Amino acid sequence: MILILEYFYWQFIEVPQKIIKVFKNLLWFGVNFFSIDYCLKTLFSPWKKIIWNYKKEFNFGSRIETFFSNCFSRIIGFFVRTFILLFWIIFEVFLLVTLIITLLLWILFPFIAILGIIFSFNLL
Repeated sequence: MILILEYFYWQFIEVPQKIIKVFKNLLWFGVNFFSIDYCLKTLFSPWKKIIWNYKKEFNFGSRIETFFSNCFSRIIGFFVRTFILLFWIIFEVFLLVTLIITLLLWILFPFIAILGIIFSFNLL
């Protein structure tokens, strides 16, 4: 009797807790792998800190060129970081869906096995 209770504790409490712990680690891995905090802090910063300095002498054409070059560098940085954030969200959603499917399959597996045994005897 004790062995059956230990099995149910292992099947429905211990292993699901371990599965959730593994997926928590994977979710945290995603945050670190995609550098989410850095991407959010530098969302509007220039790409790879590429900026053009304004020249000392005043030249209207040079000023406009430098201004638009710096704006273009910021736009590239924004789009690249936005795509990184988008890929991170897709990764996290994929992990959450995988977690739900894994937990459901793990919890339902004993019942599926019992039903398989019952139906196998009924079909003979």
